[in-house]
Amino acid sequence: MVTGNFAMLAGVDPHALHEWYLSVYADAFEWVEVPNTVGMSQFADGGLLASKPYAASGAYINRMSNYCSSCRFDVKQRTGPESCPFNALYWNFIARNRDKLSGNPRMAQTVRTYDKFAPAEQERIGESAARSLTRL
Repeated sequence: MVTGNFAMLAGVDPHALHEWYLSVYADAFEWVEVPNTVGMSQFADGGLLASKPYAASGAYINRMSNYCSSCRFDVKQRTGPESCPFNALYWNFIARNRDKLSGNPRMAQTVRTYDKFAPAEQERIGESAARSLTRL
Protein backbone atom coordinates (compact mmCIF):
# COMPACT_ATOMS: atom_id res chain seq x y z
CA MET A 1 0.00 0.00 0.00
CA VAL A 2 2.71 2.50 0.93
CA THR A 3 4.99 1.94 -2.06
CA GLY A 4 2.08 1.95 -4.50
CA ASN A 5 0.64 5.08 -2.93
CA PHE A 6 3.99 6.83 -3.13
CA ALA A 7 4.47 5.80 -6.77
CA MET A 8 1.04 7.13 -7.74
CA LEU A 9 1.49 10.39 -5.84
CA ALA A 10 4.95 10.82 -7.36
CA GLY A 11 3.67 10.22 -10.89
CA VAL A 12 5.68 7.06 -11.55
CA ASP A 13 4.70 5.27 -14.75
CA PRO A 14 2.23 2.55 -13.65
CA HIS A 15 3.54 -0.02 -16.11
CA ALA A 16 7.14 0.60 -15.03
CA LEU A 17 6.03 0.09 -11.43
CA HIS A 18 4.28 -3.14 -12.44
CA GLU A 19 7.51 -4.41 -14.03
CA TRP A 20 9.50 -3.36 -10.96
CA TYR A 21 7.17 -5.25 -8.61
CA LEU A 22 7.52 -8.35 -10.78
CA SER A 23 11.31 -8.10 -10.62
CA VAL A 24 11.73 -7.50 -6.88
CA TYR A 25 9.11 -9.80 -5.33
CA ALA A 26 9.71 -13.52 -5.75
CA ASP A 27 6.03 -14.26 -5.11
CA ALA A 28 4.68 -11.67 -7.59
CA PHE A 29 2.66 -13.41 -10.27
CA GLU A 30 1.55 -11.34 -13.23
CA TRP A 31 -2.08 -12.48 -13.12
CA VAL A 32 -2.39 -11.10 -9.58
CA GLU A 33 0.05 -8.24 -9.78
CA VAL A 34 -1.34 -6.52 -12.91
CA PRO A 35 -4.83 -5.83 -11.53
CA ASN A 36 -3.45 -4.97 -8.09
CA THR A 37 -0.90 -2.52 -9.45
CA VAL A 38 -2.37 -1.13 -12.65
CA GLY A 39 -5.99 -1.23 -11.46
CA MET A 40 -6.04 -0.68 -7.72
CA SER A 41 -2.72 0.80 -6.65
CA GLN A 42 -2.18 3.12 -9.64
CA PHE A 43 -5.76 3.67 -10.86
CA ALA A 44 -4.27 3.35 -14.35
CA ASP A 45 -7.12 1.34 -15.83
CA GLY A 46 -9.45 4.33 -15.90
CA GLY A 47 -11.46 3.14 -12.92
CA LEU A 48 -12.44 -0.32 -14.16
CA LEU A 49 -11.28 -2.12 -11.01
CA ALA A 50 -11.53 0.59 -8.35
CA SER A 51 -14.03 3.43 -8.08
CA LYS A 52 -11.42 5.96 -6.96
CA PRO A 53 -7.65 6.31 -6.72
CA TYR A 54 -6.16 4.66 -3.66
CA ALA A 55 -4.34 7.88 -2.79
CA ALA A 56 -3.47 8.74 0.79
CA SER A 57 -1.76 11.43 2.79
CA GLY A 58 0.42 10.91 5.81
CA ALA A 59 -2.62 11.05 8.09
CA TYR A 60 -4.06 7.87 6.55
CA ILE A 61 -0.73 6.06 6.70
CA ASN A 62 -0.41 7.10 10.35
CA ARG A 63 -3.94 5.89 11.15
CA MET A 64 -3.57 2.56 9.36
CA SER A 65 -0.02 1.59 10.33
CA ASN A 66 2.81 2.14 12.76
CA TYR A 67 5.19 3.46 10.09
CA CYS A 68 4.94 7.03 11.37
CA SER A 69 5.77 6.26 15.00
CA SER A 70 9.53 6.67 14.56
CA CYS A 71 9.50 9.01 11.57
CA ARG A 72 11.21 12.39 11.91
CA PHE A 73 8.50 14.14 9.87
CA ASP A 74 5.36 15.71 11.35
CA VAL A 75 2.35 13.93 9.88
CA LYS A 76 0.12 16.90 10.82
CA GLN A 77 2.02 19.44 8.71
CA ARG A 78 1.06 19.85 5.06
CA THR A 79 4.17 21.79 3.98
CA GLY A 80 7.46 22.94 5.42
CA PRO A 81 10.79 21.33 6.28
CA GLU A 82 9.34 19.13 9.03
CA SER A 83 6.14 18.14 7.18
CA CYS A 84 5.39 14.60 6.12
CA PRO A 85 6.29 14.38 2.41
CA PHE A 86 3.17 12.31 1.74
CA ASN A 87 0.98 15.28 2.64
CA ALA A 88 2.26 17.66 -0.04
CA LEU A 89 2.54 14.80 -2.54
CA TYR A 90 -1.11 13.88 -1.87
CA TRP A 91 -2.45 17.39 -2.34
CA ASN A 92 -0.23 17.92 -5.37
CA PHE A 93 -1.67 14.70 -6.84
CA ILE A 94 -5.16 16.13 -6.31
CA ALA A 95 -4.11 19.37 -8.04
CA ARG A 96 -2.43 17.57 -10.97
CA ASN A 97 -5.46 15.36 -11.54
CA ARG A 98 -8.10 17.92 -10.61
CA ASP A 99 -10.04 17.71 -13.88
CA LYS A 100 -10.30 13.91 -13.79
CA LEU A 101 -11.03 13.70 -10.07
CA SER A 102 -13.63 16.46 -9.83
CA GLY A 103 -16.09 14.30 -11.78
CA ASN A 104 -15.56 11.29 -9.52
CA PRO A 105 -18.31 11.22 -6.86
CA ARG A 106 -15.87 9.78 -4.29
CA MET A 107 -13.17 12.40 -4.96
CA ALA A 108 -15.16 15.57 -5.74
CA GLN A 109 -15.23 16.71 -2.10
CA THR A 110 -11.45 16.32 -1.83
CA VAL A 111 -11.01 18.45 -4.95
CA ARG A 112 -13.33 21.09 -3.48
CA THR A 113 -11.27 21.07 -0.28
CA TYR A 114 -8.10 21.67 -2.30
CA ASP A 115 -9.83 24.48 -4.20
CA LYS A 116 -10.54 26.22 -0.88
CA PHE A 117 -6.84 26.41 -0.01
CA ALA A 118 -5.42 29.90 -0.46
CA PRO A 119 -3.41 30.31 -3.68
CA ALA A 120 -0.25 30.76 -1.59
CA GLU A 121 -0.90 27.43 0.16
CA GLN A 122 -1.50 25.70 -3.17
CA GLU A 123 1.82 27.10 -4.37
CA ARG A 124 3.60 25.88 -1.20
CA ILE A 125 2.11 22.42 -1.74
CA GLY A 126 3.46 22.27 -5.30
CA GLU A 127 6.88 23.52 -4.22
CA SER A 128 7.06 21.11 -1.27
CA ALA A 129 6.06 18.16 -3.46
CA ALA A 130 8.69 19.12 -6.03
CA ARG A 131 11.38 19.38 -3.33
CA SER A 132 10.49 15.93 -2.00
CA LEU A 133 10.76 14.39 -5.45
CA THR A 134 14.00 16.24 -6.22
CA ARG A 135 15.60 14.79 -3.07
CA LEU A 136 15.05 11.23 -4.25
